[in-house]
Parts: sequence; structure tokens; C-alpha cells
Amino acid sequence: MKLRSHLAAALAALAVVGAVAIAPATPAYAAANVTVTVEGDSTKVGVADPTYVTELRVTGSGFQSIKNGFGGIYVMFGWVDGDGWQPSKGGVTGVDYRYVPDDESAPTGYINFVTFPGSSTAYAANGGEIAADGTWSAVMTVPGATFQSLDRDGNPSEVNCLQVQCGIITIGAHGVKNPSNESFTPVRFENLYEEGAAPVAPDPASQAQVAATPAPTQTVIVEEPAQAAAADPDSGNGQLITILLWIAGGVGVLAVGAIAFMVWAVLSARRRQRAAAAAATAQPAAAPAEAAAVPGDGAGS
Repeated sequence: MKLRSHLAAALAALAVVGAVAIAPATPAYAAANVTVTVEGDSTKVGVADPTYVTELRVTGSGFQSIKNGFGGIYVMFGWVDGDGWQPSKGGVTGVDYRYVPDDESAPTGYINFVTFPGSSTAYAANGGEIAADGTWSAVMTVPGATFQSLDRDGNPSEVNCLQVQCGIITIGAHGVKNPSNESFTPVRFENLYEEGAAPVAPDPASQAQVAATPAPTQTVIVEEPAQAAAADPDSGNGQLITILLWIAGGVGVLAVGAIAFMVWAVLSARRRQRAAAAAATAQPAAAPAEAAAVPGDGAGS
């Protein structure tokens, strides 16, 4: 009974360790994807008016959501310079990507901050929250086909989206460089308003005030939090965690081997004990020994 108990316990531990060692890790998020429609008219997809203000419904899926993580994502309208524009790849605002700036203290809708759930910066979010499944939705404003952008030093430059490809940009908020949440979704321009309609024209005074205000990613520069970096598989910490997982898998395999050896040793010892007992039972009893001669008992004297 003791052997069976030991064997059952060893096999149970073997199953647990084996499952941990060989179970594949499943990603918590997929590739980031963004869909863009005109707010109030979902039939108009990926389009904005070149002359007048357009409100766009921007919906994301497949984004990385870090519970209690620092920051979240910025959703912006602007232009990117081909491959390598992403901050995680060294892209610099005003050089590799440009966007419509907004007033961080009183955002007007040109930039949306979508927060991680439970973030310490959630109070500043004007674009909602990234759900646990990586989805979010926000409404943002596009001023038209041309806008003034700012570089890191606050120098303005004009972007004409009729000459370059513009669209929706998402990057990590508050200076956090997270490649999992970086994306660019093109937006084209066409006349959306019928003749006689009363669309909203961009406010030049408002645009001038916004252009004079540093954008959020320029005024808030922080070191990448350890939590966000650990969740990011492309970061240095993410690679370290991957290595540790491989090591843990190796340790698990060694543990499996050790448990298997212990089971084999117990069974072998039991077999040897049974064989010895069987051999002792089968051996005939030894003949009684003859009495030894005792000196001085009179024999031969």
C-alpha cells in the first residue's frame, strides 16, 4: 500500500511538472488593428473631408492591455515616413512621424489618450480604456487635409495630406515605447458634404493656439516602466523573460527525470526485497553440526 501511495504521488507530480514544462505559452494579444469610419455614418470608411473638420470613430482591436500598467496609447492623426517610423525603432516625432498637436491640459480631440485599466494616469484619459481583450473605441477630430506639426523643439512645419499619405497613428503613451501598440492606418480625403450643407470649418485661432502648445509626447518623457517592458516580448526584459522561461522548461525536464529515477529506484528496491525473500524461502534447512570434541573428556586418554 505504501508503494502504491508513493507511486501515485510521484506520478501526480510527474504529470504536473510535465504539463508546466511542455505547455506552450499563448499570446495575450494579437496584431494591433484599427478601423476608421465617419462618426454617425459607418458606411464612410477610412475617409475624411479635405476642407472641413471631420469627426472620426476610431476602433482598435488586438492591442496589448496591461492591467494597472503605466499609461496606455496615444491615438493621433498624422503622417509617417515609411518603415522604421515607430518610436520603438528609434523614430522621432517631427522627423519620422508628424501629427496634429493638442493641448495636453485641455485636449480638444485632436489626440486621444486611451488608458490601460487601473493606470495611475487614467484620470487624464479622454479616449476611454483598453479592455482586457485589447479593444477600444474613441472619437477624434481631423482638421482637414493640412495641419501644422511640431518637432521636439517646438518648431512648426506644415503637412499636406493631399501630397503625402496621412492616417491614424497609435503609439505608447507618456513616452513608453511599446511596439505591440504601434500602428498606422491610412485615411484618404474626399468631399463628404453636399452642396448647401453646413460643415464645420477649422478654427484658425484654435489651430494657432494648439500649434503653440507642446504635444503630450514632447512634454511627458519618462523611462519605460518595468511592468510594460516585461510584458513587451520585443524589449530587453521581454527577451530575458523568454530565456528564463526556457531555463524553467529545462529545469522542469530535469525534475521529470529525477522523479522518474526515484520511481524506478523504489520499484527496483521492492523487486530486490521480494527476490531475496523468495530465495530464502526456497533454500533447504542446513544439517545440524556435529558436536565438537572437548579436550579432557577422556577420549583417547
